[in-house]
Order: sequence, then C-alpha cells, then structure tokens
Amino acid sequence: MNFYFLFKALHIIGFVAWFAALFYLVRLFVYHREAWDAGADDLEATVLRKQYHIMEKRLYQIIQNPALYLTLIGGIGMLIINPVWLSQPWMHIKLTLVLALVLYHFSCSKQIKSLANQPTGISSFGYRLYNEVPTLILIGVVMLAVWKSTAGLLIGIGVLFTLGVLFFIAAKLYKRKRLNQEK
Repeated sequence: MNFYFLFKALHIIGFVAWFAALFYLVRLFVYHREAWDAGADDLEATVLRKQYHIMEKRLYQIIQNPALYLTLIGGIGMLIINPVWLSQPWMHIKLTLVLALVLYHFSCSKQIKSLANQPTGISSFGYRLYNEVPTLILIGVVMLAVWKSTAGLLIGIGVLFTLGVLFFIAAKLYKRKRLNQEK
C-alpha cells in the first residue's frame, strides 16, 4: 500500500472540507452581527441570533474541527514520508501559513462565543473582510505546494496581493451598493 497517496488523499479531503466550513462559518458571522445590529429587543432578530449561534456551533464542532484534524493528519503523514521537504524554504513558508490558518480557525471559536452574548467590536463589513483571510492563505499555500519553490512563493505573493486589493475594492463597492439600496 502506498501510504503517501493515502495521506495525500486525506489531506485534500480534509482541507476542502475545512475551507468550506471556514468560508461558511464567517459568512454566518456576518448575518449574526447584522441580527445584533437590528436591535437587542427585536423579536425576529432575537430568533435569528439564537439560530445563527446553533448553526455556528454545529458547523464548527461537527465539520470544521474534524476537517482541521484530517488536514493535519494527512499533511503530517506526507511530511513523515518526505522529511526532505522540511529542509526546503517553500515548506517553511507553507507551514507558517498553515499555522496562521490554524490560529484563524481557533479565533472563529472565540467569535462564536462572543456573538452568542453580545455584538463584538467587529462590524458586518469587518466580518466580510475577515472572511477573505482564508482565501488569501489558501492561494499562498496552493501556489507553494504546486510549485515547491520560491518561484511559487513569488507568484503566490503576487496573486495574494492582487486578489487582496481586488477583494477589498469589491467589498467596498458592495457595501456602497447595499447602503444606496437601503436609502
């Protein structure tokens, strides 16, 4: 049995599910925050806040956490089989980005708890921007994993920067459009 391919398959399955959960969870934060902005005494908003909290907790515990662990098991398994990768600069950068994503993952747990009790200091627009962080990390990680070189890193940084600027502009335009529609 080729364990490398087994670990690679687990890694791919894990990170696809992990990113899907990350993207959806923070989108729920946007709506949850908007339910808080509707008013603490608004009955419909109260019902929505309770429902969003249930959805967030279940998504985090049932999908996001297991997907994180599956991703890490697959990745660590591939590193055990290919330890030479640990001496290569592209892997150091990739692991740094993965660590940043793991920290982001756990910061989502803090946001779930915070949004359950009161609105956080992050606006719905702030959560929209927060939702782009895993996208930018994903681009960097994929570019590094595919190229396995500093060329991949340079391409990844270029793509990250360009997409970061585009995401920011798109978010600002979307916010302006929504504000104009509300008037």
